[in-house]
Amino acid sequence: MKKLKTKFLLPVMAFLLAITAAFASQAKPDVVDTLVPGYIFVNGVCEPARSCNLEDGPTCTYSSRPVFAKTSPTMCPIPLHFPSK
Repeated sequence: MKKLKTKFLLPVMAFLLAITAAFASQAKPDVVDTLVPGYIFVNGVCEPARSCNLEDGPTCTYSSRPVFAKTSPTMCPIPLHFPSK
């Protein structure tokens, strides 16, 4: 009976150890600043300005005006930030 338990438990334990090692060894992806097109609001229209990102940081500006992400031709409500270095 003891031999039967050993024959059953040893492969199960090896399988569980392999699964645990597989998940524990997966590296986290590096955080990459994703640039999005930025726009400034001029005369009721969103005009293209420069690429910035959505991550926290200093406010992205173009000619001393804050840059925003565009949601429609006349709406630029999402503030953008300079990419981190």
